[in-house]
Amino acid sequence: MRYASLLVLTFASVPALLAAQTSTPRYQPWGLELQNMDKSVKPGDDFYAYAEGTWLRDHAIPADKIGAGYNYDLPDEIEGQVRRIVENAAAHPQDATARKVGDFYAAWMDAPGIEQRGLAPVKPWLARIDAVTTRPQLVQLMMRPGFASPVNIGISTDADDPTRYMADAGQARLGLPTRDYYLLSGDKYDAIRRAYRAYLVRIQTLAGITGAEAKADRIIALETRLSQDQWTPEQRRDPVKTHNPMTRAALTTLAPEFDWTPTLASMGLGNAERVNVSEPSAVAAASKRIGDVPLSTWKEWMTARFLSNAAPFLPAAFDQANFDFYSKTLRGVPEQRARWKRGMGLIDNALGEAVGAIYVREYWSPTTQAKADELVGDMQAAYKDKIEAATWMDDATRRAALAKLATFDPRVGHPKKWIDYS
Repeated sequence: MRYASLLVLTFASVPALLAAQTSTPRYQPWGLELQNMDKSVKPGDDFYAYAEGTWLRDHAIPADKIGAGYNYDLPDEIEGQVRRIVENAAAHPQDATARKVGDFYAAWMDAPGIEQRGLAPVKPWLARIDAVTTRPQLVQLMMRPGFASPVNIGISTDADDPTRYMADAGQARLGLPTRDYYLLSGDKYDAIRRAYRAYLVRIQTLAGITGAEAKADRIIALETRLSQDQWTPEQRRDPVKTHNPMTRAALTTLAPEFDWTPTLASMGLGNAERVNVSEPSAVAAASKRIGDVPLSTWKEWMTARFLSNAAPFLPAAFDQANFDFYSKTLRGVPEQRARWKRGMGLIDNALGEAVGAIYVREYWSPTTQAKADELVGDMQAAYKDKIEAATWMDDATRRAALAKLATFDPRVGHPKKWIDYS
């Protein structure tokens, strides 16, 4: 469990657990807060403004956030605690894991060093894209970590047998959030596409790539073509339609350009007998695009996507370009978060449990763990009472529900065994 996972518990039990650690509750018991209402608004005209208008008026959204409220305040507090842990690990590492955490953070915070190195850290990766001369080489590189692909391959739970895992293949996210951003017309989407094109030109120009405008046009044309065959978010949420286990032979028939035997083997999935294909028609179409889109266009696309994904780790001009489009334009966030705060998120993704183990020692007492366990136990007992009293259940359904409840394994606070990063 990464340190941010502690938020799940915090959000679920704010009044009880924070009251246990402070002399006065930071958050009062939940209920109907009449002072938040704006009774000057008629509920029939705008019920949301009637119910929350005063709170909305008095609570401005911080410039580096997309919302305000206690669920934004608590992560800020935890970030501050984690910052102290990380900075102490950087200054006084107690063991090899703490040194990893400290070195990671120090490297991220070394903005002058990042500026000095420029594109040097990513040039070997860009050279691998440039060296591609055949479509099989292209596909193999797409499947390597760090490189963009029109198809994602990974591991998921087997829906037919939740005790097992299976390989999974499906459509990959493109440069814009969903297919609508490529296919719908109107002022909103037209403006976003123009901004996206300007962003692609900007990062390629910063990287010293010539012909950036023409390449941006070809990249957007490719992504638009891919998006036409991709599934909508609503379709992708259908657990039945997205469950399509296939044999290796069937998968090869569906999407032959991906050369599945060496592709899966290169990802450590060579023994996978079945692969679940989440969006079969999109995967089949992506395979066709591998064959009919010019190799040079695919390489331009991979180069731009690599630069975009790496932008937050590159000199400030790349980082700012990425923020201006993905946060300011797409999400409406006017201001970049402080660098140290962004560093907390990166550490959580890369070394979360290393920090989490230290966090638990310093901030998660046995008393708090006991209170959390008690809270979860009370919830289980309440569920048991409701199931036993439910008049709409027949006896067989009730027995099955109680049996399922009995198998519930609460995992609250922290794992019993931490990831070993050595």
